[in-house]
Amino acid sequence: MSPTQDPAPPSLRSRQSAATRALILDAAYQILTGETHDVISHELVASRCGASPRTVYRHFPTQGDLYNAMWDERLREKIPPGFPMSAEEIPARAVDAFMRFETHEEAIRAIINSPAASRVRNRGGIEGRAAFGAALAPVMAQLDAEQRRLVVAVFVGVFSSPFWQVLRDRAQLNGPDAQRAVHWAMRALLATLTTQPGVTP
Repeated sequence: MSPTQDPAPPSLRSRQSAATRALILDAAYQILTGETHDVISHELVASRCGASPRTVYRHFPTQGDLYNAMWDERLREKIPPGFPMSAEEIPARAVDAFMRFETHEEAIRAIINSPAASRVRNRGGIEGRAAFGAALAPVMAQLDAEQRRLVVAVFVGVFSSPFWQVLRDRAQLNGPDAQRAVHWAMRALLATLTTQPGVTP
């Protein structure tokens, strides 16, 4: 193909395959956010989207493949995490995250409370720990490995949708107040970490 030629359009078969994959993921996401199941099985997804279990297995050979695709292609598409790149970004990024939780409240609450979503939530924890570990590294230089681990865990916990739910439900804050609260909490944690390095877990 010369540099001026347009790439060949996808074949009918590849378009059909992509459409089937999207249909499967849409059904799985609807189950995840709208129903209560301990496990989202290939058979359950197949029954919801009108495909055969064999078709679902062909696109997602294992349950892990299905959950990972839901995370990457549905949850992250609808609710991007927006993790901070530096310590200075953390308070504002936390407010942004809480605003997204408000916008997608129904899905967020379903994911928090769904037994089947635990594997999806675990992906968020892994990403969050890595992101906060990197963002906080310059201000944790004086801490030992165990202290750094605990500090990162606290920041990840405060940044999370379960903490948003606690502020909204148990503390009875409205959305804007929850955003103000998480902004204050992050600023207070950072201030303690940077000005009182001896005050650590």
